[in-house]
Amino acid sequence: MSAKPVILTLAVCLAGGQAAGQTGHALSCPTQAPAEWGAGRQALVGVDVLSAKRDEPIDETAPPSLIPDQQATRAGTLHQVWRMNGDGPDWLFYAWCRYAGTDRILKLAAPGVRRCERLLPAAHPDRPPQQMVCD
Repeated sequence: MSAKPVILTLAVCLAGGQAAGQTGHALSCPTQAPAEWGAGRQALVGVDVLSAKRDEPIDETAPPSLIPDQQATRAGTLHQVWRMNGDGPDWLFYAWCRYAGTDRILKLAAPGVRRCERLLPAAHPDRPPQQMVCD
């Protein structure tokens, strides 16, 4: 994917997040799939946080997904936190947003964010509602 589609995807995501009331964050996965994907606006059901060396392609069959740096359950909600962009200028970070009913992934470049947090039901981590925000 060239840089232009990634930037366009990021702009669409941010606009969608603001329209859904998710303002105030540098980056967020919309709680529903982009409208242009069709087939209804399916709910967010998964997130991958990735780190890759600059100028190296990501192997999408085995993406370099990071485990959360912190994880805790409070009041039935699982909180997962990733520290971002602390590996130096040779590394790039991304958030990949996954939605029910599709194999498509909303891929968001995450430059400049320091922290991403995902909130999801602890008893059913593969079901909505979920939220992913980065600051």
